[in-house]
Amino acid sequence: MPTRGDPSAWRGARYTLHDLPALDWGEEWIRRHRHHHHRFDAPATDPGAEVEASRGCPYHCTFCAKENYRDVYRRRDLPAILAEIDALIGQGVEYVYFIDEIFLANKQLLQALVGKGLKFGVQTRIDLWKPEMIRLLGQAGCVSVECGVESLTPEGRDALDKRCKLTTDELAELLLIAKENIPFVQANLIEVPDDDEALVTAWREKLRSGGVWANDPVPLFPYPGSPDYRKLWGLPDDRAWERAVSYYLDQYTDFSDIQDGRPLPLEALERPVAA
Repeated sequence: MPTRGDPSAWRGARYTLHDLPALDWGEEWIRRHRHHHHRFDAPATDPGAEVEASRGCPYHCTFCAKENYRDVYRRRDLPAILAEIDALIGQGVEYVYFIDEIFLANKQLLQALVGKGLKFGVQTRIDLWKPEMIRLLGQAGCVSVECGVESLTPEGRDALDKRCKLTTDELAELLLIAKENIPFVQANLIEVPDDDEALVTAWREKLRSGGVWANDPVPLFPYPGSPDYRKLWGLPDDRAWERAVSYYLDQYTDFSDIQDGRPLPLEALERPVAA
């Protein structure tokens, strides 16, 4: 078995996620990592870090880039996760962002985090959480949660293959419960033809009045490795990202209510580096 903190020993090896030991980050890495990803409740005072508690996702939404390497959902062993987190806390880390494709309700992990004094952020689907688990998420130290809602109609969610069993009102209720327990709650919306503009405006205002950030719906980006990309061009190749970005810029002129400028094509961004 590779030793803890020796990633070079894993190169070329065949292993499962359960085999991965706790990562051991050097002191210099930790001191330099001042960024707290997707945190808005307070300014960073001590280092941040990223932790992977699971990999993959059990859902197959059309827009998600998970087909290449992160398809099947599996969890890391709890002792390894906790050993990694405890080591980070011992190194002065105050905030962790879980980089899981989807952070699903894990009662054992959340209960183990209660009382550690760690703050953390996650991305998830609010329809997969019950109120008592949302409250436990807050008690465990979550200060930021990004929730994929995407569409406000059953037809829109079905078109995106969300397989969501809740109504739009039920989604809103859970988001508001989350805001009662977590400082920052975000509901992500995608621009879907079935969603009426007046409906979107009213829903966003309702959520914002309760303190939940609900974005102006953004155009759907065909990520390489997603079903949407494959429907347009087949399997990704070496030009996949350039192709997807060019398509996106050709199709849309407005992108987000928090984005002022228009993105440049990848070729333009990479030209100074290539020169």
